[in-house]
Amino acid sequence: MAEEWLRSHHYSNILMQPRIPYTSSDRQVVLAVAAEAHAEFVLVLEREALKEGALIQPNCGALFNITVDVQGLSVEGGGSVLRGNAPYPHCVERNDQTFQNLTCQALATAWGFRSSGQLEIPSHLACTAGQSTPAPNR
Repeated sequence: MAEEWLRSHHYSNILMQPRIPYTSSDRQVVLAVAAEAHAEFVLVLEREALKEGALIQPNCGALFNITVDVQGLSVEGGGSVLRGNAPYPHCVERNDQTFQNLTCQALATAWGFRSSGQLEIPSHLACTAGQSTPAPNR
């Protein structure tokens, strides 16, 4: 979903790594590989599915409190260049559609297309950014 979102917003030369757990000790290696590829930033997406802690439903029972976090790290300096977060305020099913919707929201928040916070987005608008003109290639 992240690759599709980035391409639809005119980012080119996207290199997707296999899904592996990312630790802070991997940061320098990831940034070195990205520098060799002449990338501007590295995008780290993390998702979390907890059984408790949703804003509206503290205990999720059979459902989950799901959050997706996005952080862009500058290849040049390693600092954070963008950040986005997307949770649901209530417990939901843990499935691909839930993670896709939250990934789109987190990316749109990181790029400033949507305000941060817990927003319910209709499924037909999940991956739109409200742009009226295409973004420039980056």
